[in-house]
Amino acid sequence: MVRLLPELSSRKVVYGGDVDGPGVSGVKVSFVRAATGTAQGEDSAIFDRATGNLLQLDLVPAKMAKPAFPTDQQAKTRAQTFLTGLLAGNTYQAREVKKEEGKLTVRMVRKVNNVVFDDAYDSFVSFDDAYDSFVSFDAAGRLVGLRMFDGRLYETVNLAVLPSPQRVISAAQAVGKWKGQRPLELVYLLPEQEQNNQTAARLAYIVKDGVISQEHTGSALDAFSGKRLAAPVQQAQILNVTGTGEKWSAQTENEARNLLRILFKLESANLPLAVLDEKYDDGQERRFFIWGYFPESVADADKKYHIGSFPVGISQAQKHHIMLETDAKTGRLIRFVYKQADEQWSTAKTDKSRDRKGAEALLRRLVPSGSNQLRLADVGTDKYTTLVADPLIGGVPVYRIGQMKEEGMYTITANAWTGKVEEVIVQRPDNMVFPARAKAINEQGAMERLLQAMPLELTYIHQKDRQTGAMSWKLGYDLSFRQTRSHCFCGGDVKIDTTLYVDALTGQTVVKE
Repeated sequence: MVRLLPELSSRKVVYGGDVDGPGVSGVKVSFVRAATGTAQGEDSAIFDRATGNLLQLDLVPAKMAKPAFPTDQQAKTRAQTFLTGLLAGNTYQAREVKKEEGKLTVRMVRKVNNVVFDDAYDSFVSFDDAYDSFVSFDAAGRLVGLRMFDGRLYETVNLAVLPSPQRVISAAQAVGKWKGQRPLELVYLLPEQEQNNQTAARLAYIVKDGVISQEHTGSALDAFSGKRLAAPVQQAQILNVTGTGEKWSAQTENEARNLLRILFKLESANLPLAVLDEKYDDGQERRFFIWGYFPESVADADKKYHIGSFPVGISQAQKHHIMLETDAKTGRLIRFVYKQADEQWSTAKTDKSRDRKGAEALLRRLVPSGSNQLRLADVGTDKYTTLVADPLIGGVPVYRIGQMKEEGMYTITANAWTGKVEEVIVQRPDNMVFPARAKAINEQGAMERLLQAMPLELTYIHQKDRQTGAMSWKLGYDLSFRQTRSHCFCGGDVKIDTTLYVDALTGQTVVKE
């Protein structure tokens, strides 16, 4: 460390104990000023327990009245020198330089056979903070940080397992085949949070089959055959529904009981009722109508979390729970839940076609009046039929940003043994505004704009077998997103990936880091 960072020569090293993830595990030490015996802020480093390799470095940045950051080229050169000095033995190329939060970050991309690796092997020499590996410089030009994921800087890869790039198709051929597969889809994007007065949709071209949920984007090509690397995804069915235009809302007990009776054919007069209101930080208000008997220990405010939990000593006919969730301001139906005591599944048979017919009949009463087109998919299980439906406006599908695969603008769940509808969720905002499709740039133009921002790049893509853990490598042409942007796949599968898309009205490439 002193050889690479002479300023540490005057420090004492104090053992800080073991660190265990996420992304880095090892032994932590802090650097203490020898004269005072005190730590200099949070100056610290993490080393590999077995090899002593430096995994992470964090020095407190200097505060400068007049920042003196290195130039981009100086930062790249010094970052390259620092990584070389760590004797990792792997070749890295400096790429993106980014200034953020008082530091400057240089992304370092590993290359073998003059081909980049996917982002699992990126390092960052930074004058800022990031996710994978960083070498960092502060406003005084000091090197203040190194980060990487799981020590990948030092990991060796057997060159014999890497496909040779000698016989790959050319970059120009790859672009032609990439365009030929039509990797983009025009969609309307609703904001993640519903707006109070009017919900305005964006018109966007997204990358089919996602950007970050796997080791490559859904548009990546095999570098030898030019075929898509992603497995084909089963397309949702298109359902044409003529809506009745009925309005389903309930703000009072009587309105709620009538809604149950008319829409779901359920009577609730013989069940006790609790009515709850909740307000949320985003300004939304919800009203819950909850019918049924619960254990004495369950307070009214907690009943929505105990649907299906019945007290002892009541008859089978009393073991029913019903819940309606509505918008407290407008009464608009948001969610319906119905549970009854467990039945004898062994004597029942599933009937998905019956469930589908029942869901379609329900959809006719939920969608707006007139002709409606919906994308319909069953994301349920053997026990439950869960149909998710998303509308198409002028042939363009409508999705909410952040919407999960198991969610739809309309979600209907039926018990596959009894056919009874047990849950309905309606996530259709009251007032939606859609820009005209005619104002969108054409698909060819969107592809050109995306390639200008994220050109295709020949990339070694690692793929790990989930059962055996074995690693395999493919050589592909993929958008250079992973070599230029920080990202994180942190959760369930979203229905559409908006990490990277083209604004269909402005032609701008939008990146969410």
